[in-house]
Amino acid sequence: MDHPRLADLHDAIRTLRDEASALERSMRASIDATPPSMHRSAENLAHYLALRASDHVPLQAELIRTGLSSLARREAHVMPTLDAVERALAAMCGRTPDAPRADIAIDDGATLLERHAAELLGPSAPHPTRIVVTLPPWGAGDVTLMGSLIDAGMDCGRINASHGDPAQWKACADALRTAAAARGRRIPISIDLAGPKVRTGACASGPVDLRAGDTVVLHAGASSTDAPRDAEGRATGAARIAVRPRELVAHIEPRHRVLFDDGNIRARCTAVDRAAGEATCTIEAARTGAWPLKDRKGVNVPDTNLPIRALTDDDLVTLDFAVPHIDYVSMSFVRGPADIADLHAAILARTRRPIGIVAKIETPQACHALPEILLELMKMPPCGVMLARGDLGVEIGFENLPEAQDEILALCEAAHVPVIWATQVLESMTDHGFPTRGEVTDAADAARADAVMLGIGPFMLDTVRFVEDLLARTKLRRARSRAILGKWNAEFGA
Repeated sequence: MDHPRLADLHDAIRTLRDEASALERSMRASIDATPPSMHRSAENLAHYLALRASDHVPLQAELIRTGLSSLARREAHVMPTLDAVERALAAMCGRTPDAPRADIAIDDGATLLERHAAELLGPSAPHPTRIVVTLPPWGAGDVTLMGSLIDAGMDCGRINASHGDPAQWKACADALRTAAAARGRRIPISIDLAGPKVRTGACASGPVDLRAGDTVVLHAGASSTDAPRDAEGRATGAARIAVRPRELVAHIEPRHRVLFDDGNIRARCTAVDRAAGEATCTIEAARTGAWPLKDRKGVNVPDTNLPIRALTDDDLVTLDFAVPHIDYVSMSFVRGPADIADLHAAILARTRRPIGIVAKIETPQACHALPEILLELMKMPPCGVMLARGDLGVEIGFENLPEAQDEILALCEAAHVPVIWATQVLESMTDHGFPTRGEVTDAADAARADAVMLGIGPFMLDTVRFVEDLLARTKLRRARSRAILGKWNAEFGA
């Protein structure tokens, strides 16, 4: 490569370093709000955000032609990589290299990430990805079952606060701690707060069958009723679907999407009557042509900004249980840093014991605010992020989920914040004893994260063993970042 082009590349890298340093300075207050142990991680996050503020694909191609780092897969150590590339280019074009700016070495990024993961999720032997197992309600008090799960490969236990009650949760936690102590192990236990999940009400006379073209009226009442139908079963009027909380009907607007039952029914709002507290929607598609909407199914409204606190009154009651029994808490339906601040305050009001917080990323708002959410999490380590791919896929569109996964993993790696890969991992095997090919590939892909979460089912013990063996043979280490550094944004698929 000719000398003038090398000089241009050198200038480009120096500009990137200047931009990274400038963003670090502008974010100084947020960085200093984290404890000293997190400063280097917060600074690296600032450097990565600067790196992703514009498109560097042409620059990457030029760097590859010179035999230098393309800057890809450098999320955990941005400034030391820029320093190294700057020094190499300076030598190649006969310039004096700049003074290094990095406060961390290239190897420090991976070390910090692993340290933070161990603080939250426990040690990582024999492979770097921990296995988080949802504790079944029917396992409450069963020390033998908990021991079998540990022997199969479980590294963390998870309680889902949407099911069961505090007595049942305590029995699960006590049984797991007893089984772990007998094996000389420390198994962290988490609890997922239920959060403000939007759901349908009870069906007054059985499931409501919905198909494309049907009209439904959303209301804030207690029960749902099917549409009137003619002799051939065709709807002659609108079904009435109860939804809670009532803020949905108060804030939805025409053209907003409404997705029922994990996206199995897709609708769009066509009219709103605020005085009556009703919203009319048209069904645009239903899985298998017609889909029965049953009691208390989830509702996603990705276009509607609902002014609902992520931390509900029920969650505060759950926290009263969690404080003496749980190692970390997973917060559902996080939308921004204020939600994390609310949970920090609620925990501090109950204890000074370090309790980790995991932010479940499952809304478009959380994707947009992820840098700010990470900085808020880092104020009270240990902390982590859960890729809650079920609701996230419904909210942003399943076609955009692969890109979203990559971007979230990359941003969290830049902040040295561990990630839990969650939702429907090997679900067919857990339920029926046999995985699909796609599920096995997905489970192997989970090795890019710091932990993988498994659900409840009759074959869950076999599934834990299967994942343990898969991870031991895969042993992917941090190969989770995107190779192409396009401009970062949360408008997946745009």
